[in-house]
Amino acid sequence: MDTGQLSPISTELEMPPVGVAASSVPTMIHSATSSCAESWSTSYSDGADPSEDTDEHDVSWEKNSDDVLTVPKIEPLEDDGFHMDEVKEAPRTPIPDPKDGTAPQAKMKRPRGRPRKHPLTPQVATNKVAKGRSKTGCITCRKRKKKCDEAKPRCLNCEKNAVVCEGYHEKTIWKSGKERHEEEERQRRQALPHITLQPIFQGVETPEDMVFLNHYISHLSGVLTVEGQYKNAFKDMLLQMAVEHRGLMHSILSVASRHIDYDTPYGIKMLGSNPKITLTSLLNRSQFHHNAAMEKLCEPVGNENDPKHKTSLSPRYGQMLCLLLQTLAEGNPNGEHRVHLQAYKNLIQQSPPPDNAFLIFITEFFQYRVFADELIRYPDIRTPRLATEDWEPWLEIQPARLIGVADGLFHYLAQITTIRNAIRTNMAAEVDPVVDYTSLYRAAEIDSAIREWTPHWPPGDSRDRVGLLYKQMMWVYLFRTIYPPSSSSPSALFTQPAPSIIPLSPTSQPHSARTPPSTERPTSSHTTPPRADSPPPIRYPPHHDHRITLAVDESLTILDSFKTSDPVQTLLLVPCLVIGCACFAPAQRERVRTAVRTVRGYTGLRNCDRVAEVLEEVWRLMERGDWARVWDWQGVARSMGLDFSCA
Repeated sequence: MDTGQLSPISTELEMPPVGVAASSVPTMIHSATSSCAESWSTSYSDGADPSEDTDEHDVSWEKNSDDVLTVPKIEPLEDDGFHMDEVKEAPRTPIPDPKDGTAPQAKMKRPRGRPRKHPLTPQVATNKVAKGRSKTGCITCRKRKKKCDEAKPRCLNCEKNAVVCEGYHEKTIWKSGKERHEEEERQRRQALPHITLQPIFQGVETPEDMVFLNHYISHLSGVLTVEGQYKNAFKDMLLQMAVEHRGLMHSILSVASRHIDYDTPYGIKMLGSNPKITLTSLLNRSQFHHNAAMEKLCEPVGNENDPKHKTSLSPRYGQMLCLLLQTLAEGNPNGEHRVHLQAYKNLIQQSPPPDNAFLIFITEFFQYRVFADELIRYPDIRTPRLATEDWEPWLEIQPARLIGVADGLFHYLAQITTIRNAIRTNMAAEVDPVVDYTSLYRAAEIDSAIREWTPHWPPGDSRDRVGLLYKQMMWVYLFRTIYPPSSSSPSALFTQPAPSIIPLSPTSQPHSARTPPSTERPTSSHTTPPRADSPPPIRYPPHHDHRITLAVDESLTILDSFKTSDPVQTLLLVPCLVIGCACFAPAQRERVRTAVRTVRGYTGLRNCDRVAEVLEEVWRLMERGDWARVWDWQGVARSMGLDFSCA
């Protein structure tokens, strides 16, 4: 019977493309030899395309005796409830209009194999990517070829099956060839035996420490002494002890780091020549050495009978010396230097160092600064006086390195300071006269002793001229002290003829050989109008004496005679302060400024800047005519909040 056109669902054949002639559709017939009543078959009519290759089909077509195509036998369907009556005709595909211009689709090839009763649903592309086989399962599941739930730290599948979970492989990260090579090289180095190179010197461990040590050896130790590089106690004594004492090494590196000025060409060159260091690393390392030195210094001394006590005394004095130098290098204005000087005086009376050579060295070093402190210290209950007039050294200071300690000149400085303090007290109490007879008598004795004092240095040593400068400075200090601005007229002590007076400097002549000019010098009340091209008039204090001007000029001549690289520049800061406070003429002040700058450039100590600040304030007071404050420059420094060491 004629079943008509079957649905593609029942035939599992795809619909012919649009535009194909109906004649090309094969005619379906039943096989007469079919063993199943419900089986059905298809056949192609004679109108099929003869060009189609019969080899493309996997169905073998046979002809019976009547030359009629026979449909191959089809296996019975598993679905016994299937009925042909339930097959419905598929909806026809609308034929597109030829006028649309769209080209007809190409004819699709017939699928190979037996047609399916229920065709597969076409795959729809989605954004979800098919997940491949997981390789991150646990070791046990991968060996057993079981699905792993990848639970951590143990697989739950293994626990459910009572199997020991061997865990997971370490996650591997892809690396390039270069990275693998670097990793192998690093592992090779780690496999080598580990060795530790200890520092050859205790405390010198980093490149920053080497910078500090080189600066101390090559620069700082040289500017602190006048002996030269081949006779330098700062290297021959201190550095030798620092090799065996960690605390002293920290102190040396600390003071060396504080002395470096990184804004100067020297500091800039140092940073540029060491690529491993930076300014921040140097500052951090400097603070580390300071803290380590203070921690070591504050450790208890121990029992005096302990042998280690005597061996640690000398390094302890060396640490105190470095701390004092650090206040000079930083220009500390808070009186910190006096703390270290007081600590030295207390310790030296109880436990002097056992080495006599080192004892002589530190005695001269500390005592020089104890006496120089008299020029800045303002008498106060809170600041005890350190210098004494009757001080005597423990041992004879031989050889002497500095001026004023071993030769006894600074004893007169302490005595003059005592007179100055008494006069200051009388001025505050408005006692008349402020300079009593006792002070005048003591001043006369000091004046005679200064004139008899003579420096003893070998020929060619610059300290011979520095000794004359110190002698002139001491006389200026005495003269300025004994003539306060409140006195009505100069005392007869310094106005009487003195034909036996010796010169106070190499260029001076006896005072009696000069014709004294009139004592009526121009004062602040001078009314003569100056010329348009002349400098402003010089303001002198009332009852100004020409002898102080002569002494200042002679002192400045000696100051100008030293070279900028002369080691005696270390000794010139104290005379600059005393002589500078007596410079009333602008030309004299400029020469003192130059001398202070030269000392600052040679030593690199920032306390030179504090001296310059005090001098500038004193000179400003001179211009204002405030002679009482000009006389008391210790009070001027105190009013400025400056308490420093001027040595």
